[in-house]
Amino acid sequence: MLELEIKRALRDWRFVLFTVGMPIIIYLSSARGQGHTLGGTSAAKYLLVSMAVFSAIGAALNTGGPRIAAEREVGWTRQLRLTSMSSGLYITVKVLTAAVISLAAILTIFLFGAVFNHVRMPAALWLASGCAVWLGSLVFCALSVMLGYLFSTTSITIGLMVVNMGFSMLGGLFWPVEIFPSWLRAVAELTPTYHLAELGHSTQLGHWPHLSDLAVLGGCLALFGALAAWLYRRDEIRV
Repeated sequence: MLELEIKRALRDWRFVLFTVGMPIIIYLSSARGQGHTLGGTSAAKYLLVSMAVFSAIGAALNTGGPRIAAEREVGWTRQLRLTSMSSGLYITVKVLTAAVISLAAILTIFLFGAVFNHVRMPAALWLASGCAVWLGSLVFCALSVMLGYLFSTTSITIGLMVVNMGFSMLGGLFWPVEIFPSWLRAVAELTPTYHLAELGHSTQLGHWPHLSDLAVLGGCLALFGALAAWLYRRDEIRV
């Protein structure tokens, strides 16, 4: 089932274009030719992580949620409950599928940064920052599952767009939060997107992850996972 889900996601060229193509275009157009620094490093390196986070979030959100909403509507999830597949395994497959697609998105952004923007880092820092962004994106894999049970097929597209762009803009993926007003910066620092980007940027510079970033991301993962489980049980009772 996991193999089937991954193939289904990768066969949808519109999905791939939106989740990977758009961040690449934004990254190449915004970072190319910029000689100034951001966050203690070059703009090309800084924006590389920011767009990897943006791409990973988009891939995570748009992989699990819409399919769950569609399968609920056609009664597929109800049919699965008549088989030997457990509910936990079904949700795990959805999360793992989103995680695999997120990893592919991150690797693609990193590849474009290295080839077209000539970003150079030691192999250990490439690995550390990539793993940090990927593991942190599990928060949004869980959020996607939650939203799949919360929205219908007609409303989930708008819901995901609002969540994705709202978190991305507030989290400082398109511009540093240092330019925000103090009250807006305080709001930004409450978002998982901000802490995921900070996690990626700190590991990119060879620093240990900040405990605050790990705590917020871990708390959000637990919260979204618990809400997804509760919504699944509610949906099970209804059908």
